[in-house]
Amino acid sequence: MAGEGSMLQAIKSLAYNKSLRGNHNRTSWKDYKILNDKPLEDHIKATPELLEEIRTRLQVENKKRKKHQIMLALLSIIVAILAIYLITKINYIGI
Repeated sequence: MAGEGSMLQAIKSLAYNKSLRGNHNRTSWKDYKILNDKPLEDHIKATPELLEEIRTRLQVENKKRKKHQIMLALLSIIVAILAIYLITKINYIGI
């Protein structure tokens, strides 16, 4: 039968990889338990005014970025159309 050597190599490779992992149980809940049980403290207190300021600043930045992307896309389309027009306008004379 063909392929016996490659299947034997695959089995050996899987066994070797399993031996490298060790006997550590990765699905144990103890691995995910945090050492200190107290909740995280938020040192930065955000007021509603600060959150509103951040929100408006992000909206303005997003609008600027979107406008820049649209202009870049339109410019790219215009350049592509112009390039296609110039390429098709050339009269090619073969050898």
